[in-house]
Amino acid sequence: MKRFGIFVILTIAVLTIYSCQKPLDIKTTESNANVLVVEGFINTADSTKVKLSRTVTVGNKITAKPESNAIITIENASGTVGNLTELSSAKGTYATPSLVLDNTKQYRIRIKTNGKIYLSDLTEAKVTPPIDSVGYTINADGIQVYANAHDAANKSKYYLYNYEETWKFRTAYISQYRSDGKGLVQRTPAEYVNECFGFQPSANIVLSSTAALTQDVVYQAPIVNIPGSSEKISIRYSILVTQTAITKEAYAFWESLRKNTEQLGSIFDAQPTELSSNIHNIADASEPVIGYISAGTKQTRRIFIDKTALPSNFKTEYPYSCFIDEMVKINLVFTPPNLFTPLYPPPFPITGFYYSTASCADCTIRGRVAQPSFWK
Repeated sequence: MKRFGIFVILTIAVLTIYSCQKPLDIKTTESNANVLVVEGFINTADSTKVKLSRTVTVGNKITAKPESNAIITIENASGTVGNLTELSSAKGTYATPSLVLDNTKQYRIRIKTNGKIYLSDLTEAKVTPPIDSVGYTINADGIQVYANAHDAANKSKYYLYNYEETWKFRTAYISQYRSDGKGLVQRTPAEYVNECFGFQPSANIVLSSTAALTQDVVYQAPIVNIPGSSEKISIRYSILVTQTAITKEAYAFWESLRKNTEQLGSIFDAQPTELSSNIHNIADASEPVIGYISAGTKQTRRIFIDKTALPSNFKTEYPYSCFIDEMVKINLVFTPPNLFTPLYPPPFPITGFYYSTASCADCTIRGRVAQPSFWK
């Protein structure tokens, strides 16, 4: 079959590529399986969210095991100050309405699940200073996004960063037709799937400490590095950075977790260490629990980066190998729009279409067509 140049391509079929794969036999044990995992932060100025789940053994077909039907409350030294309710849209995720709590007090969470009670240690509510700025530097390989901040009171010193990335991208080809189950019909403008928005939460644990400095100033704390060839910066990119001031003990926990999950690879890297959670089974202190509960406020800041502001030598690499091929469709006769390239030009009846894989012509495979409300 002939190959054609890139014009406006119709994608009406998805090709599934099969390859020979040898099953990987992973030997696992039940040791430390089904451990409670607690992810959350007591937000003293907004809604508090806590996610509960259970660990699974390596090789298990079930990779996510949310913990439902738990009872979770927020407490200070005097008693309960808030109740979390499980979200109907997300099993194992619990939340409160927006709360305003006293930042001069200490807080903890109480979890009742499967007949057991878990309690986190009372922890200081840290008031997070504002993010002064979020920016980026350009290097030979891409861009490095960073954050600047300072605490004039010199009380923060330990910072945890999270981020949410959003970017606009286009497919390699444009699909102008779709199947309605009986045949091919032309897409309306609202049905086009060549331009979408991608989303990704934090991929790494990002920390910064000013404890060794005379002033509590965070300068260009590295948040995320984006290769110059990444699709994320092919059109327009946005990042929402969240800054949280945490205690020295919380910082030690997240630093240990970071080393255990991101820096293992050789004998010269940091070796695994036991994580010191501040959450305990009140009836059995020896039961392991994964997670760390902190309290206080958060600060956020968003920036946008346009492709036009980046070096012209940053050439985007499409994340999939794409091709254009032809598919014969007998007895299908209609008049295509001008941009459609038929296998046989008018006035002859159309007997075929160009096609490609869905990953190359349908952006909804990995994104959303709807523009986010914050996009500008």
